[in-house]
Amino acid sequence: MALTISSIGLIISLLSLPVVLLLDGPFGGWVLAVGLWLLNWVAQMATNRFTGDLQAVAAVGLTGISLIARAWMVVIILFIVALQYSKPVALTAAGVFMVAFTFDLLGRTILQAATLKMQRSSQ
Repeated sequence: MALTISSIGLIISLLSLPVVLLLDGPFGGWVLAVGLWLLNWVAQMATNRFTGDLQAVAAVGLTGISLIARAWMVVIILFIVALQYSKPVALTAAGVFMVAFTFDLLGRTILQAATLKMQRSSQ
């Protein structure tokens, strides 16, 4: 169950392909979204590893800075794609990325809450 919840963003990304294609969306937009989401996810995992041994205040601060920086990078890339390449590709990528990111964040939050609950109940 934990593996499924922790990888829900990837699952949603993959499940979004048929939706994009049924709506006649550009395949390139889906590819861009999944690529951006994977890079975002790898950066989040790296941040988690780096902040794991820090005091809570520092860890929360660095995690927040990482989240904002990653959001800015995705938005900048999507703006460049929209202005220089294709608006439909950028809009499709934005939609798929937003859904995958939201479900990933929700899954990680649920997993963290369940882990804390289990730790507290075992004490």
